Amino acid sequence: MPKHRSIAVSLVDLGSIVEEFHYGPYSRFWWKMSTDKENATFFPLRIGQKTKTCLNSHDFFVIIVVGNKNHAFLPGYLCQSDAYISQIESDPSNAISSQDEDIIHKLLGDVLFVPISIIIESLKIFIYGIGISSQVDWLNAGSGYKSSLIYKFNGNKQAIYVSKIEEDKCILEIYQDNQMKKKYEGETPIAVWKKSELMKKYNGNLLFGLENSFVQTLIHQHKVKLPICFPKNWNDYSIMKQIYNYHLKRRTIANLNWHQLFLGWLEQESPIIELYSQLRILYPNNHKFSDRELRAWQSMLRDVGSYNVTPWSNKESEYQFWTRSSQPEQDRATLQQLSKIGFLVSTPIHMPNKTKTFWNSFRRALDDNKQNSDGKRRVLSIIADEFSYSELETNLNVGRHTISESRKHARVNGYGAPPLLKPVIHRVKLKEEMLNLKHQVFQEQIRRADTCQARVNPITE
Repeated sequence: MPKHRSIAVSLVDLGSIVEEFHYGPYSRFWWKMSTDKENATFFPLRIGQKTKTCLNSHDFFVIIVVGNKNHAFLPGYLCQSDAYISQIESDPSNAISSQDEDIIHKLLGDVLFVPISIIIESLKIFIYGIGISSQVDWLNAGSGYKSSLIYKFNGNKQAIYVSKIEEDKCILEIYQDNQMKKKYEGETPIAVWKKSELMKKYNGNLLFGLENSFVQTLIHQHKVKLPICFPKNWNDYSIMKQIYNYHLKRRTIANLNWHQLFLGWLEQESPIIELYSQLRILYPNNHKFSDRELRAWQSMLRDVGSYNVTPWSNKESEYQFWTRSSQPEQDRATLQQLSKIGFLVSTPIHMPNKTKTFWNSFRRALDDNKQNSDGKRRVLSIIADEFSYSELETNLNVGRHTISESRKHARVNGYGAPPLLKPVIHRVKLKEEMLNLKHQVFQEQIRRADTCQARVNPITE
């Protein structure tokens, strides 16, 4: 049996982990399983990752990019050699090594959670986030837990089913044709899958992946890592530091006086704080909070014994109220009543919501333009690279395909620039006399070629 030639691969550029891809709906395609049978593990296909191979004394470089000829949100592979640059392909061939332990170790260096895969009958469930809680109905999983599986939807066409837990609710999202087709919310994994009326053969806990023994072991291991903490322990820096290290250390800026938020909270008479304004005190004025960073803060607040009592949704306002009270329901009811009668508003009057004004203005601009390359895509290309897919979808009500095309427009034409004009090609139909003349010239050339050939190679009797 012929042996495959071993190709040496070296890592030139590490690339980056990007949350919306490596821990988003299409994450299962951004991780690859190593071929080490004894210690198999997933490793990431990092955006901008560059590897080198040498074939026939030529160096070939493979760069991982977002999008390929088949799908806008899956990995693409660009091959370069000397002056040659290939089209973006969907298959890396052997250029992405899954055997070199040193390369895999480097790719996993700053990864916070390495996904796992479990199999339930014919379903392959990809677990790419672990959260913990004391919720029995969630089998002790918590906010941040995420899994996906592939199954048919709307006929026999394959779709990605994303199951996740966010704060106090369970969510099921269905993705097909580069966009989210359906979204369901419920109090438990069983309830949210029951709402969908899909895959009734299985219960929601099973489809979330929560009933698997290895997943339960992971949840338990994460729970063991964290000490039990209540507001009375906030003065104990050693306890708080462990929780900070787990939730925030790798997700926020260095040299942050994070403990001051909790010490100041303890000193004030009211048990309630507004989170965003308190964080603004800790961070530099020009700091821009990412969704990942804010979620990390929220996870930490829950694990130190505080509760979110905000009377409105995240979409309505960025402001959140948290309490350290042991009776959070009373605080929540009070805030809801104040909000209902107008004494508490989601956006303070003295602080105009410029963000909301920006999104509303941009949405009007999109609505006033046509759905083509010189309309919505050109307008959206101005900001398409500055915000995540989820932010643009939520605030502008645009699809993922439109966002992807707008980003391509920015790369090709520039941000907000009109599309490049294609050269106009004029074709003129030749008249019959011209065609006859060309035919005569062609025949004359053939005759002369035959004459020259006969002189060079005379026919001998």
